[in-house]
Formats: sequence, C-alpha cells, structure tokens
Amino acid sequence: MTTFIEIGVDAHISTRLAENNIQEPTAIQTVVIPDALQGHDVLAMAGTGSGKTLAFLLPILQRVPRCAPYKPSALILVPTRELALQVRDVFLSLLTQPRKGLPRIAAIYGGSSIDRQMRDLARGVEVVVATPGRLIDLMDRRSIDLSGITTVVIDEADRMADMGFLPPVEEILSAISSEHQTMLFSATLDGDVRKIINNYMNSPVLHEIKSDDRSLDHMLHYFLMTHDYDKLAIVKRVTSTARKSIIFVRTRDNADRLADELNTEGVKVDALHGNMRQSARERVLSRFSKGSTSILVATDVAARGIDVVGLDLVVHYELPEDHKAYIHRSGRTARAGTSGAVVTLLRRSQMRLVNGLQKDLGLKQQIFMGNPEEQSLKNIAVLEQFDGEEVEYTDSRPSSSGGRRSGGSSGGYRPFRSSSQGNSYGNSSYRGGGSSYQGSSSSYGRDRDSGNSRGDDSGRYGDPNGNREGGYQRREQKYGTPRRRNG
Repeated sequence: MTTFIEIGVDAHISTRLAENNIQEPTAIQTVVIPDALQGHDVLAMAGTGSGKTLAFLLPILQRVPRCAPYKPSALILVPTRELALQVRDVFLSLLTQPRKGLPRIAAIYGGSSIDRQMRDLARGVEVVVATPGRLIDLMDRRSIDLSGITTVVIDEADRMADMGFLPPVEEILSAISSEHQTMLFSATLDGDVRKIINNYMNSPVLHEIKSDDRSLDHMLHYFLMTHDYDKLAIVKRVTSTARKSIIFVRTRDNADRLADELNTEGVKVDALHGNMRQSARERVLSRFSKGSTSILVATDVAARGIDVVGLDLVVHYELPEDHKAYIHRSGRTARAGTSGAVVTLLRRSQMRLVNGLQKDLGLKQQIFMGNPEEQSLKNIAVLEQFDGEEVEYTDSRPSSSGGRRSGGSSGGYRPFRSSSQGNSYGNSSYRGGGSSYQGSSSSYGRDRDSGNSRGDDSGRYGDPNGNREGGYQRREQKYGTPRRRNG
C-alpha cells in the first residue's frame, strides 16, 4: 500500500489526512503529487471522484509561501461558484487547529459580495480559488495583484470550454508575468483545451487515469421496495448511523417538505435546492461540511459539485431521471477511493422501471422488502451484505394477445425469504468508460430545480404519478406504460 509520506507529503499533513479518514492516495494523487512537488507543469486526465482536488491542493499547501495583502501566490481557476466553495472547504479541512500562521484561502466568485471578497484580499491570502469572471472584475478594480503567482491550477478545463470560459482564462494567464507552475485537470485534452496547453504550459508531464478507477465501483447498492407511508421511517433508520448523508428528491417543494417532516421527527436536517438564495445555500453547505448537520435533503441541480469528506450514504428517496442521474447522485459518496452506500427506495409499481435502470447501469442487484423494523437498516452504510426479505421481479405487463404473461402476478413480484445472499456490488460494469455511458440518454422536459425547458417531459425512471414543478403534457417514457398527465 502506497502512503502519502512515500509520495512526498509531509508527515503533519499526512496525519491530518488520516484524521479525515483519508488513509492512502488515489491513483491520480499517486502520480501527480510527486511531479507537482518538484515544480513540473502537469496535465492530468481524470474524472469526478478520482481525488484530483487533493492532487493539487496538497502540493500547494506544502509549498505555498506567506503572502502580502492583495498578492496571493497560488491561483486555482474553477468553472462554478459551487466548485470554488468545495475546493475552499477541502483546503480548510486540511489545516490543523489552531490555524494561526497557516496558509489562508479566499473563494472568489460571482453572486456574492465583491466588497467582502476585496476585504479578504486586503487582509492577505496565500491561495485564491476563483471563477474567471469575478477574478477579472477584481483585476479591473486593481484589487488583486497576480505578479507573485507561483502556482496556477485550471480545474475542469473541459467544462470551462463548454461554458465559454476559456477566453477569460487566457486573459488571466496572460496577466501573470512571473515564472510559475501550471497544473491543468480535465476529462479531455482536445479542442480549446489544447490551445491552453500549447500556449500557456511548459513541457507538461501527462498523467491519464483510466476509466476503471471509478468511485462507483466502491459502492454498496441497495434497492428497497416499500410503501410511501414507510419511507420516512426507513430514511430515519438508514441515516441514523451514517456520518453524513444526502437524500435526493425530484423537486424543491419535496425537498422542503421532507426536511420539515424529518425535523419534526427530531432528525436535524437541512434542505438544499435552487430556489434558495446563494448566501443561504452557502450556510447550508458550510454546516454540512463542518458536521453541524449530518443530513441534506437535496434536488439534483443543487447538489452538483458537492464533495464533502465523510459522506458515506446517498438515498434516492425519489427515483432519479435516468441512469446518468443515478450515477451523478450516487457519486457524491465513495469518492477518492473511499467506500459508501447507496439506497434506492421504490414502490411496487416501479419495479419494472428499476429493472430498466439496473440494466442501463450494468447492475444486477436484488430488490429487498423495505421493512422499517428491519434491524439491518440502521447499519446499512457499513454492511457488506443485507439480510432482508428479497423480492423477485416478474413482468406482469399484458402480452400482445391481451392476456398476462405466464408466471406473472397482479403485483408484478413475488416475495421470498433470503438465504445468506448479499449484494454483489463488485461486478458493476459501466458501459462506455469514464463519463460516457452507453444507451440513449433521456432529455427531460423541465429541470425540476430551475424550471428550464429541456424537451421530453419524462424521466425514464421517474415517478409517473409524482408532483412536478411546472409540469406539462407527459410524453412516452422508455420504461413504463405511456400515459398523459396534466401539470
């Protein structure tokens, strides 16, 4: 087993990592950190959950010098404010207490007070993590001096290109006059990203992490069939022993409603969705990151980019839109080589939808009866197998002749008592590799969090009878009987 100390990380930083339950470096950290510590320019091809954030933060933390006001020495460029906050919080989690004399960091992004950010820079920070637009605003106001920059990180460069951010990135890089190290992290290195590499990097060392290094392979997947009136009790039990949990729902109204119900039951939770002010979202994420609250009820859009140490449980309270949404939601846990559990709650009528979801994911997981009294539920985040009552799926759709298929039952399933069989989560195969997953992707009509129109108004695995924000006429669903429903 490779250790952080063996790849050049200082002992006191390695100790702090161990306190955060990070015991050994991931593949990307193992190859990037030694080159970064030696000052080489680095190109790294790695996806989400690979541990790339620590791959660039640890060398910065170890090498960054003390800085004067307005004149940081390390600059990390990111595409979104959520990622800026995430990087900042991970950096702060690496610092020991008390923090006097340790490197300081400021998150610079739009949608928040620029005056406060200017005050942070005036006090002096060693590290700035910034979105390109807001950083250029501060450069125009002469509120930041880039002449002392010794390390530049461009994170998620491919996403920057997709969002049209590379021209401001080039403007920022052109304004850095000092000799510096550049590290670029991206899922792809072609197109406009290649232009950045050619024009602003000096003989970079390339490291590519293959797609088989995926955090999803470290997850335990559980599918529990239950009644709507039991879901709240099941959620209380499965989250009771987890360090941190995210519960996913499909609409912001449902997020608020479920959070209120859990708080009424004595479970301290916060809701997170796109209808909240940015300052409120920051407070929620800060409490969650620090452990003041251990459970978030979130919509898909609001949870993008969340990377919190110790998040060991994801609950799909309402089914995801499609297999890609399942991967995105579930990927909040089991990051950077750690383990995690994923629990999906479904109704009897959704058995066929979940069967299609598992097929698209390349999963073959048994569905269990979701009994709130099942004692194993409270330890589900750390179980290697679940000793519950299994459900055998039998497709009971009408055949072409109008009758039911043989062996079918009116409920579409047959319960039976499990032997010692557990979840065989290790045989998951995600087709296509990396972030490209085989199969037609569902484009769904309205983003439940933002209300943006996206075409087909049906998620393939969504609740056919659930409430929708801004819903309108429902089109055919890939899995499940086509039907119409008014919004």
